[in-house]
Amino acid sequence: MYAENYKRFLELIDKLREFEGALIVEGPRDEVALRNLGVRAEIIRLSRLPLTEVALIASSYKEVMILTDFDRKGEELARKLLRYLEGYPCRVDSETRRELKRIAKKDIKGIEDFYGLYLKVVSVSDPLMEGIR
Repeated sequence: MYAENYKRFLELIDKLREFEGALIVEGPRDEVALRNLGVRAEIIRLSRLPLTEVALIASSYKEVMILTDFDRKGEELARKLLRYLEGYPCRVDSETRRELKRIAKKDIKGIEDFYGLYLKVVSVSDPLMEGIR
């Protein structure tokens, strides 16, 4: 990750911590990584249920964030989920995932790697980071 993206990465992690809707992730390691980051939002794992059922459960929240991995499978899951959630009144945030992918894809494969990257970013002793930590 380029140094100029450190601050934005930490801002996005804070956004995840403050999120009050439901987060959709692929599996248990993704959930563990998010919990390690201090995320308290409801987490729905795709590994447990069919996509249509996940969409139905997620639709009961005002806001839903899709956080699938950045690989081909994760992209396809995100597209399908967006399609399934279109008819429901919940607001779907897919932009946060897109931005995380843009700034961190070279360093991580997916959501389960966020915590390790977070530790790496906060350990950087760059004076610009002092106000963020």
